[in-house]
Amino acid sequence: MDFSKTIFVSDLDGTLLTSDKKLNPADKAAIERYQAAGGRFAASTGRPLHTVTDYIPAIGDFPMILCNGGVIYDACKEKVLYEVDLPESAKYILTEVRKHFPDISPEIYAFSNRYYFHMNTVEKWHQHILGDISFKKISDPDEIDEPWNKMLFADEIETINELTDFVKRFEGCGVRFVRSFPKFLEVLPEGVSKGSALKKLIEICGCKGLTVCAAGDYDNDIEMLKLADISFCPQDSQDCVKEISTVVLNNTSDTGAIDEALKYLEQL
Repeated sequence: MDFSKTIFVSDLDGTLLTSDKKLNPADKAAIERYQAAGGRFAASTGRPLHTVTDYIPAIGDFPMILCNGGVIYDACKEKVLYEVDLPESAKYILTEVRKHFPDISPEIYAFSNRYYFHMNTVEKWHQHILGDISFKKISDPDEIDEPWNKMLFADEIETINELTDFVKRFEGCGVRFVRSFPKFLEVLPEGVSKGSALKKLIEICGCKGLTVCAAGDYDNDIEMLKLADISFCPQDSQDCVKEISTVVLNNTSDTGAIDEALKYLEQL
């Protein structure tokens, strides 16, 4: 395959990054070979910018999808190319969720900062795995003076399962809900996904006509994988992701899934 006629978009956590949030050396080398052959490699993640800056030198300077599709950012130019914010109804949803699930830990993602209200066990773990990232503790959402890109609720799986049923009452409020991890439920602007952002990325960066390749492992990757011409998922992906992927890889993120995917494309 002629890599100069392709774009490869990869999820980070569970796909490109190992379980200890590192980049597998085999994957790093494969990305470098792909880019040297003219391929365009882009990250697509639920994370905000300040949690991915350490990975930018390794994955290149092509614009990336952040906040599960809410933001497209060009790290080379240090410029936001596209952004969609949550509607005002998100504040009402936050209030209702906190009222009915007092021990849950909400996070609010804005472009410049990330905010949290309550430190439960899952929130403590989440902040730890993201490393040396600055979190701002607040008690009132009105303390935030910038637009919200997305909201995340963190708690044990049983609680998040209950919450997933509870939020069905907010249908029509201009938002959508997506599981990005068993212990997370995210709130995004209606119509926003990694798939919608990938369409926008292709348009903004003049990539129409290229073969689109994508890799992901969880619910929040499905729209992106469906849009791709060739889609990959690691061996330990959710079953619903395996069902819609072109190739279910033999490797996981710990053992070089992206390296395997790019070698597969080399042989086409």
